Amino acid sequence: MAGTYLLEVNLCLALVILLYRVAFQKLTFFAANRLYLLLGMIFCIVAPALKLPLLPGEWRASSVVVADFIPTYVPTGRITFDPTQLQGFHFSQILWIIYGCITIWHLYKLFADVFAVVRLIRKYPSRKLGNARLVFAGDEIPASSFFNYIFIHQNLSNESLRTCVAHELVHCRQAHTCDWLLVRFLSACCWFNPLMRFWREAITVNHEFIADEQAARQAGRFRYTHLLLNLSSSTQISTLHYFSYYGQIKSRIIMLHQTPSRAVNRLRFLAVVPLTALMLFLFSCERPGGETNSISEYLNKDLIGVWENMNRITINDNDGKTPRDFPERSGNVKVCLSKLELRADGHFEMRDAGNANQLAGTWQSNSAGNAIQLFCNNEKTGTSVISLELEGDENGSIAVWQHYPADEKLSAGHVFYEYKKL
Repeated sequence: MAGTYLLEVNLCLALVILLYRVAFQKLTFFAANRLYLLLGMIFCIVAPALKLPLLPGEWRASSVVVADFIPTYVPTGRITFDPTQLQGFHFSQILWIIYGCITIWHLYKLFADVFAVVRLIRKYPSRKLGNARLVFAGDEIPASSFFNYIFIHQNLSNESLRTCVAHELVHCRQAHTCDWLLVRFLSACCWFNPLMRFWREAITVNHEFIADEQAARQAGRFRYTHLLLNLSSSTQISTLHYFSYYGQIKSRIIMLHQTPSRAVNRLRFLAVVPLTALMLFLFSCERPGGETNSISEYLNKDLIGVWENMNRITINDNDGKTPRDFPERSGNVKVCLSKLELRADGHFEMRDAGNANQLAGTWQSNSAGNAIQLFCNNEKTGTSVISLELEGDENGSIAVWQHYPADEKLSAGHVFYEYKKL
């Protein structure tokens, strides 16, 4: 299941960043773009972990994997060896080992970058500036920031120094480092996703657009552009926000002189609504159970076993229609037989102790384990469903209710069973 979750997270990340590049990237609504990217990353992590019913009261699977509860046993017959199964097992394990090793390597690089920044903070003298702290790092790195630490060198003119500090203070006040560390962590875990490069680029450039916009108001756009060109640098520690990282200068200058987007373009953000609904539907909603369900669906482990019906009470509602007869008319599978076997592979079998009546099919429990559905195979009438509600489980026994709605001829009815586990 971890593999499925990881795949769904990456599909969500791909959809969110593709919408950003198509619809929002060239807009000057920088704060809105940042909010979209930040909430998009969080949503992509959370959405695949959610389990939502398609409709209120809809059937959904439980949180227990049936494969984890297939009982172990010692076979009495001849043991056969299937080398293809062993190869598949090893191949899956090898893939996870490769993924884990590469992920650990990327996380190590992230922590190494953070450690390098901490080393710089300890190495150079600093001075408090409001809630931030100026670190005079000499010429080792250009003007940059990390959380509330601003790295600066003193050989700048007073005007350039004020402009650089004003730019970096925007990063500090808006906690841009948190966004960047989150996207770095996601990139480490999703290193195989080629679109993570777009995420890193979008987050970084958006932060610079926000800081440039506010710093340019103080210094003037043309003077600020000239400063960017003079201080451009290709040196980079990837956890820092650089004032003049060379790889972003062109796009930042273009955005500085771009005409502000019209207010009507904010309507583009409405595209987030159908995208969110689509991802929730694809990755969070559980489909109803049915005969097409695979035996890998989730089943409640406590229900697996053989149950014997100790008592059955029929109750018909007095609604002016013909009382129901149990068992129902020929061809309609409605009432449980005396013995019910629920198997760990998702199949069930019912038998009557007094005759040869027998039913078989598949079964599924709900998430709470207090209701099950039996999908009975019938050559004449197709698949019919027996729905059971479980009221308790004490000393290996359960009370079960079966409900029938009224139709045009028959009254509503209820059947109460007392089952004991053998």
